[in-house]
Amino acid sequence: MAYMELTDAEMFICRTLGVMRRSEAMHKVVDQQVGKDDTWAIDIDGMVAEYCAAKRLNLCPDLTVSVRNGGADLIGKTGKTIDVKSTRHKHGRLLATIKKAGEPCDIYVLVIVDDKGGDVVGWASKDELFQVANRTDLGHGVGYALTQDQLHKF
Repeated sequence: MAYMELTDAEMFICRTLGVMRRSEAMHKVVDQQVGKDDTWAIDIDGMVAEYCAAKRLNLCPDLTVSVRNGGADLIGKTGKTIDVKSTRHKHGRLLATIKKAGEPCDIYVLVIVDDKGGDVVGWASKDELFQVANRTDLGHGVGYALTQDQLHKF
């Protein structure tokens, strides 16, 4: 794991962009969240995770707030698309919905976030994640899941 501690200013940017993204998405898209966490907190945590992954990979984070439907959170230096997944659960898994398999990114990254930044735990390719053997139902419908020990370390 690579813990990325964000400065107070970076956390402020992430919180602001997370709130702005949620505000922009309200009444424009159908909410497809997995889990029962607060939607505002999910968007803030998602932005923190994206920022931590970008910082770890030495990439520029996407600071836009316009509504996005799927797609990449980051673009790697080789042009590969990257989808960043966040959780606050210490032993959380890399999760993706069944729908994601239809238009997958090249790489999926798991970040465990907290109030100061996040652990960039590891990554999996789309071919590794979207296998029938990885389908599971964690109480919110069937999706794809990999445990942290199944991920490549950075």
